[in-house]
Amino acid sequence: MAEESVPVWDAEMEVCLFQSMLGHKPVGFNKHFHMMCIQQRFFERTGMNISSAHLWEHISSLWDTAILDSAQDAPFPEVMEHGLFSLPFEQAEIIEEIQSSEDSSNELAANPGKLAKRKQK
Repeated sequence: MAEESVPVWDAEMEVCLFQSMLGHKPVGFNKHFHMMCIQQRFFERTGMNISSAHLWEHISSLWDTAILDSAQDAPFPEVMEHGLFSLPFEQAEIIEEIQSSEDSSNELAANPGKLAKRKQK
């Protein structure tokens, strides 16, 4: 397989790159998805099939992507901060009630004699 040559970036190619980046920022949670979109748009505009590695390299030479990446908000900050998902107290009570009623229904279905004893009480 032939080695891919590193493109020489001129003003026209950079303008095409910037146009390809409209609506897609290659930082944050979905940076790899956005880079695929940028790469596809760049190919459509220029006809040049440049690898995403070369695009990452050039974008990193223009901006400090590590700082931009760390500055992006996490998509689910509560989950990232606490590590676990929990329902608000009221909803948790409702779910516990449903589960306890399901457990008692399953218990009665498995032991029909208990239903008769409950009716007698």
